This record gives sequence, structure tokens and C-alpha cells, in this order.
Amino acid sequence: MRTTRTECCVTMSFKAATPDLPKHFTGKWNKKSYHVLRELGRGANGTVYLVSQGGVQRAVKVGVEGMDILMEVNVLKSTQQGRDSRVGPLLCDVDDLVVNGKACTFYAMEYLQGLQLDEYIKQEGTDWVAVMMVQLLARLDVLHQHGYIFGDLKPQNVMVTQTNKQVRLIDFGGVTKLGNAVRQFTEEYDRAFWHAGDRRAEVSYDLFSTAVMMVRLTVGPETWKNSHGDPRHTILLCDIIRKSDSLYPYREPLLKAFHGKFATAKEMRAELLAVLRDSMGAKPQKSQKKARAKGNVGAGISGLFVASLLLLAGTLYYAWFM
Repeated sequence: MRTTRTECCVTMSFKAATPDLPKHFTGKWNKKSYHVLRELGRGANGTVYLVSQGGVQRAVKVGVEGMDILMEVNVLKSTQQGRDSRVGPLLCDVDDLVVNGKACTFYAMEYLQGLQLDEYIKQEGTDWVAVMMVQLLARLDVLHQHGYIFGDLKPQNVMVTQTNKQVRLIDFGGVTKLGNAVRQFTEEYDRAFWHAGDRRAEVSYDLFSTAVMMVRLTVGPETWKNSHGDPRHTILLCDIIRKSDSLYPYREPLLKAFHGKFATAKEMRAELLAVLRDSMGAKPQKSQKKARAKGNVGAGISGLFVASLLLLAGTLYYAWFM
């Protein structure tokens, strides 16, 4: 078993090590040449590099397990067929190469510039957590409709793009066909680890992870650390929600996700969005009262409220036109 630690998270998988890429390489079949700029990260079934190809920056993922890499390729292809279905990075090339006598398969994809979800929330504040979860669920719904679950869902595998602040999934190494055993998982977001179900690849597995992510991103590190009881159980998460002013309004959809009560990501998204609309509607009303007292009505609508509407507009467009 190979374990890769990210802070206190442990990703579980059985995979062989990937050899380091040379500074320059060319694909065996398509003959596209790449210049390696730097390593971006190592996962359980491959390594991702930032490269330059024809003067354009790309991300290349290379692995020794060709079938695993091709499965990720097939998922990326299938989720890029609908209008604006930007679930993950756009696929650019798929090919083979030999590194130090070892045959490898790689694919080149769009290089997404932005922040990992946890870093984005740390920078912008926890008021954005629900907005990002609504967007994330729209992406997951597309993936589920194509017959897959993401599996290893965690903040580090979710990117918020720099240009338009849209959520995109990255690192498809844990993607699993519905009905199979989950191929890859991270303990903190795994429902079996919380004694809330098994590791069968089903929609409810991803939705459980989404709910845990929402809790984890909203509360402080000390509160989250204190939730690590033995054995872990969702009652610990429920206790955090009950004590949190930010999470309490979302208690019903979160508890339903913990107990597998949603049939689709779209259902969970609709319930989160309903609460979010109510909460965002209440904030400007309070701000306007304060502003009127100061004789400045225009200042009552907060920048966060306006920006949230813009983000939600992007999410709603995505849902309506799929």
C-alpha cells in the first residue's frame, strides 16, 4: 500500500512508482514535443508536470499503469461533450513514451491557474464555502450522469480558477465506475472511515465527502482537530454543525448527505442553493438598516453579496444549458 500525505490527509491506493520525466520528451505516436518546466505534484497513480508545448503551458500526467491513465482520459473526454461542461481540465493529447526503459502513458491537458479550494477559502473567507459547494455539486452531477463518481473528493482536488472563480475538479485518479469498489480515497472525507457506509462507488459516496468538506472548510483547524474522536462517527460532525452559526442553517441538507438520503447531486445542490439564497437575502437587509442609520443606503448591498450573485449566475447557467 502506498500512502501520500497532504497535511493530515492520507490517500489510499495500490500503485507502482512513476519514473521522473526528462527535461524534453516527444510522444511516441503523435510526435508532439514537450519541455518540462517543473513538477506540480505526485498522486497515487501518476505524476503531474507543468510543461510547455508549442509555446503554450499545459499540465501533463504520466503513469506506468496505462489502463488507469486511459480511464481518466475517457472520463475527461465524456464530460467535455456537453455545452460548457467544464468538469475538469480540457484534454489536449494522449500518447506513450519510454522513460529509463519503462513504458509509460501520459496525457496533456489544460493548465488551470488558480487556487486549491482550501487555499481559496483561507484567502477569501468562509462566506464563500456554500457558494463553492453549489458549484461543485453541479460538476459532480455531470460526472455522475456519465456513470462515474469522483471518489477521492477533498479540497486539494478542487480548483477555483483565477480568471472567472469557477470550480473545476482536478486529479481524476480516484474516479470510479458506479457500482465498483472505490479506487482511491482520503480518510478524512471517506464515509467508511466515519462509519457511515461502505466504499462502494455510488452517488451518495461523493455527496458524503462534499458534506464533510463543507464542514471542514467552514470551521477553524482547532475545532476540526477536536472532532477526531475514536471511533469517528457522524455524530461528531453533527455536533460541530449544531454549534456553528455558519453551518447550522445548512443542517438539513448536510445531515441528509451524511445519511445517504439524496439520490442525485442535483437534489443536494438545490437544497443548499435554497438556503444560500435565503442567507444572502438576509445579509443585505441587515446591511441596509445599518446604512440607513448612517444616511448611506447604497452601501447596504455588500460586495460579497454582489459577487456571490455573479458566481451563482455562472452556476445556474451551467445547470440550465446542460
